[in-house]
Amino acid sequence: MNFDKIVKRVKKQFGVDVRVREDERSVFLSGECDNWEHLVAIGKMFVTEGKHVVNDIRLEGYAEPPERLPQIRDNALDGTQWDVVVIGGGISGCSVLRELSRYRLKTLLVEKHSDVARGASGANDGMVHAGIDLKHDCLKLKYGVAGNAIYGDVCKELGVDFRRTGQYVIFDSRIIRFFAKGTVKRATKHGIAGVKIIGKEIRQIEPRVKDFAVGALYAPSSGYVSPYQLTIAYAENAVQNGATVSLDTAVSGMVVENGKVVKIQTNRGTVSARCVVNCAGVFADRVAEMAGDRYFSIHPRRGTDLLLDPNAEGAPSETISMGPTLKSLHSNGGSTKGGGVIRTIDGNYLLGPDAVETPDREDTSTTKESCDNVFAKQSTVCPSLKRSDVIAYFTGVRAPTYEEDFLIERSSKVINLIHVAGIQSPGLTAAPAFCKDVAATVTDYLKSEGYDVQANEHFNPTRQRPVRAKTLSDEQRDALIKQDPDFGKIICRCEEISLGEIKQALHNPLGVMTVDGVKRRVRAGMGRCQGGFCMPLVTKIIADELHAEPTAVNKDDVGSNIAVGKIKEVQS
Repeated sequence: MNFDKIVKRVKKQFGVDVRVREDERSVFLSGECDNWEHLVAIGKMFVTEGKHVVNDIRLEGYAEPPERLPQIRDNALDGTQWDVVVIGGGISGCSVLRELSRYRLKTLLVEKHSDVARGASGANDGMVHAGIDLKHDCLKLKYGVAGNAIYGDVCKELGVDFRRTGQYVIFDSRIIRFFAKGTVKRATKHGIAGVKIIGKEIRQIEPRVKDFAVGALYAPSSGYVSPYQLTIAYAENAVQNGATVSLDTAVSGMVVENGKVVKIQTNRGTVSARCVVNCAGVFADRVAEMAGDRYFSIHPRRGTDLLLDPNAEGAPSETISMGPTLKSLHSNGGSTKGGGVIRTIDGNYLLGPDAVETPDREDTSTTKESCDNVFAKQSTVCPSLKRSDVIAYFTGVRAPTYEEDFLIERSSKVINLIHVAGIQSPGLTAAPAFCKDVAATVTDYLKSEGYDVQANEHFNPTRQRPVRAKTLSDEQRDALIKQDPDFGKIICRCEEISLGEIKQALHNPLGVMTVDGVKRRVRAGMGRCQGGFCMPLVTKIIADELHAEPTAVNKDDVGSNIAVGKIKEVQS
C-alpha cells in the first residue's frame, strides 16, 4: 500500500497531518485531529491486508475519562498461582472459561464489575445471525456460521432458551431485490442453508411492513437468545466444573519476563499464570499494552436499543429489518448491520441498534438523538410502531478493530498471551465456536511447555435450567407451590416472578446478590413499570438473605446502594 498517497488524501479531505510508521504486524498512526468521526475514518483508510492499525492520532481538546474501577481493595487473590487467567467476563471470556473447564486446569476469570455480562454482552439485541451480510472470508464469517450451527445444542446444555425463527430483510426497490440474488449465491457458497428471496407475499407473511415492500430476503437460520442469560450460564457452568470467577477484580498491570507474562496485578492482589487470555472487550488493546504487545486498536462504537412492551399492538409478528436502499448501498462502510425490529426470548421487541463512534470506552449514556433516530429508522419499515410502547432503552459499546474483524490469535511477541479481541456482532453468535479454538490454543501452548494437560473426567456440560413459574402449566405450578410455597408469592407483577425464583437467583454459583443480578437472572424489574413496584421488595429479600440491613444492598457494582439510610425509626 502506498501510504504517501493516503497521507496526501487525508490532508486534502480532513486537513490532518498524519505521521505513519510500520513494522511486521502493524501500521502506526500519529498526529492531531479535531473531530472523532474523522479520526476513526482516517484509521480505516490505512487498513491493509495482513496488518493491523494502531491509531494514536490525538483528539484535540479531549481528555478521556478515567476507567471505572471497583472500589474494593484487598489481598483476596494475592500470591495465588493459576494455569490460565482469563481477563473479562463477557460472552468471550465466559465461553472460553467454560471450554477450559473441560480440562484439569486451575483457571481463573477476573471481571471488574460485580457480575458477568456487564459490557456489550449485556447491552445486546440477542440476535443470533445467519451470516448473510458477510461478503468475504474472515473470522466473523468462519466462526459466525459455525457458531450458528451449534447454537441449539449449546443452549440446551446450558439450560438457556433459544428460538430459531428466521429473519426477513425488506426491499423497497426491484433493483435491490435483483442485487440480493448475489447474497443468496454467496450464502450458499458459505454454507448458510435455506436463504431465499420472496416477493410481494411478504405483505401477507408480515402485514405490518410498509406497503413499499417489493420483497424480502429470508434467512431461516437466524434466531434469538438472551445474551446476558447465556453469558451467565457459561460462567455458572464453568464454576460448577471447577473454574473460579473473581468479580470486582480489575487488571491494573502485568510483569513480563523473557517474553512471558509472569505476574498480573489487580486490585485484589498479584497473581501468576502459565497462560493469559485477553477477553477484555473495549479495553483489550489496553490489556495488550500492559503486556507490551499493543499491535491493534479498539475504536469504541455506541449502539442504542429501544425495548417495547410485549403487548405492543404495533409490533410485527416476525423479526424484520430494512435492507439497503439505493442511497445507503455504499454508505455505511460495514460498521453496522443497520439494526431491525427484533424479537426477544421473553416476548418483547427491540428496535435498533444504531452505530455512533465515541472516544469514551464506557459511554453507555442514551441520548434523545439516538432514540429518535432508531425509532424513525425502524418505523420506516414498520409504520405501525408506536412511541408509547417503548418501555425502556439502553446503550452498549461495541469493541471493533479498524479491520472490522475478530482478532483471535496467540501473540507472536508474548508467547503465553492469547488475544480474543475485536469481538463485536456477530460475536454472540460466534462465541460457541471460537471458544473451542481458543481453548485448543491454550492447551496446545501448555503442552508445548511440557505441562501435562488432562481431560476433566468430572466435567458436566449440563446446567440445570432455572425454574420459570410463568411458563409452567397450572398443574405443574400447583405441584411446585406445594413443594415450596415461595413459588406462589408473586413479587414482580409485570413479569409474574415469584419469591421462590428470586431466592433461586440469589443462590447462584457466582455469588451475585444484587438487584440487577436478580433482574438479569429472572427478569424481576424488566416489565412495564421497570421495577417501580418490585425493586423495594427485591431489596428487602436480598437484605434478608444477606442477614443485613437494606442499606447494604447494591443495585449493581459495589457502591451503588439502593438505600443510604433510614428516614425515621418506626417504634413498636
